[in-house]
Amino acid sequence: MRYLWLLAGLIFGSAGTGWAVPIVQIRLRVAPATHSFTCHYRLTLSASDTTSVLTLYLNRAFALQRISSPRASWQRVITSRYAGDTVRCVQVRYPGHSRRQVELTYSGSMAEGEFTDQVAVFSGHSNWLPFRPYAEYELVAYKLTVQVPPSYQVRSTTPATRQRPGQWVFRGTTSHIEPTAVVAQRFYQAVSATTPPVALVKTGAPPARPDTVLLRRAAAILAFYNQTIGRLDPARHLTIFLPGTNSGAYSLLDDATVITYSTFDVADRGDLLILAHEISHKWWAYGSFHTEHGWLSEAFATYSSLLYLQASGDETGYQAELARLAASAAGTPPLWGFDRYQYPFPMYRRVIYNKGTTILAALRQRVGPERFLTILARTAAQKTSTTPDFLTIVEQVAGSEAKAWLLAELQR
Repeated sequence: MRYLWLLAGLIFGSAGTGWAVPIVQIRLRVAPATHSFTCHYRLTLSASDTTSVLTLYLNRAFALQRISSPRASWQRVITSRYAGDTVRCVQVRYPGHSRRQVELTYSGSMAEGEFTDQVAVFSGHSNWLPFRPYAEYELVAYKLTVQVPPSYQVRSTTPATRQRPGQWVFRGTTSHIEPTAVVAQRFYQAVSATTPPVALVKTGAPPARPDTVLLRRAAAILAFYNQTIGRLDPARHLTIFLPGTNSGAYSLLDDATVITYSTFDVADRGDLLILAHEISHKWWAYGSFHTEHGWLSEAFATYSSLLYLQASGDETGYQAELARLAASAAGTPPLWGFDRYQYPFPMYRRVIYNKGTTILAALRQRVGPERFLTILARTAAQKTSTTPDFLTIVEQVAGSEAKAWLLAELQR
């Protein structure tokens, strides 16, 4: 993602004492004809991580063939419940100051929605990689080697560092679950003439008119965000993948967005808001998925998309969408301290997305548009991940009264 410029410092540390983030090495072999794969995954914890028992969760649908951790005192595999689902849980105990490294080899078939006859998608929502519990989005430095039949190509969020027929190698820094490999026999690519550039990577068919309009809109959205929420940390580029698998839309930390809908058309306001929401995750990607702090990702992305809608001249659409979200948020529990796992999933969206968005809109009205954008820009540049830290920024920019008001709204 956008952390590539930090890679050397993250891996080796600033004091020369060791690497500062976990290191992941992935060897992925894909058989597109059968939609199956085999993965060899090695995780080495950072030098400062003294975890005594390392736990990794893995998709229970996969066949776990091998676990290796030579310095471990014991290891086991059990079944666990996690975020409402059943997962395979790998646990490894390390004695003393032993190097904490574990290797897994597993195989499986891709889930529906992650492939078509044209493409296979291994990415952030594909559930194909192991991760530490409640740390799906923990940063890792990775090397991803992908083996495919020689007639196939592979694309990722960064250019290949090495490639030859049948093998592609990528390196970067991203979250545990987001190393990405898009596999197809043919890719079509279009790049905007704007600065920063936006690349559109498509499979299945060449870009059509809706794709051309999407590219133009994406460039306009990115330019708007660089001038507003990202003015202290502007984007340098953006890649949009269009695999046509119809499994949803999501963003990746590596300055990329995946829009899978085969009928996606930004002439539709709903599709335009999806695009603007996902692009804004270049800045809003740090609030925890499992806690109330998730509003710092999802509500901020939702309201950013509404700000773009308004700035593009659709005031009617802005007001209509805001009213819809406010109606959905009525009667919901307080955002402050919200426990998503005590409610059905729809309540999560009503509180974290919808209620959070209406609170941000009210904050903008209270402090004024310019101070509000200053708050957002600082929040983005500081990669703010907790609500108390956001409250501190509000106080710094708009004063203690604004902070007290916001806290009351979050607790209401």
